Amino acid sequence: MDPKTMNTEKPISRRKLIVYAWIGAAVVVTGELIVGSFAFLWPKKTQGKGEKVFVAGKVGDFKVGEIIYFRKEKTFIKKLEEGFLAFSAVCPHLNCIVNWNEMLKKFECPCHGATFDPRGQVLVGPPPRPLDLYKLRIIDEKLVVDTASPIIRKNFDPSQVVTG
Repeated sequence: MDPKTMNTEKPISRRKLIVYAWIGAAVVVTGELIVGSFAFLWPKKTQGKGEKVFVAGKVGDFKVGEIIYFRKEKTFIKKLEEGFLAFSAVCPHLNCIVNWNEMLKKFECPCHGATFDPRGQVLVGPPPRPLDLYKLRIIDEKLVVDTASPIIRKNFDPSQVVTG
């Protein structure tokens, strides 16, 4: 073998190697930022680990106008004069957990400043619809809430109230 034809390629310089490493690192970081941004913008559709059906309490234990939060189930129960409503505590915009503000008498989403009235309808903010409702039944004078399949609604309708 001829030594001249054996190694015709130049070895990569240290400077080029460092430049390629920086370019590779920049591509990885940019890719993670893009993927992370899209993951934040699209809400997850998975259900939490809470119970699917739970007993909220006895009908007589609730007072008219009172809103009770069930943290594990991410559910609010409101007693109206006509009956009961069971709201999902998950904001329909980006799945943040809304809070009940007793002083202002409205639900507030901490993520984007959305507010909902006491019946779950959007007052201010980006949510596309009111808070979802859960199926609610009264069995043996107890409120039984089914969180397995939320009721997606466009607005409040008196037929949504469960009387007991």
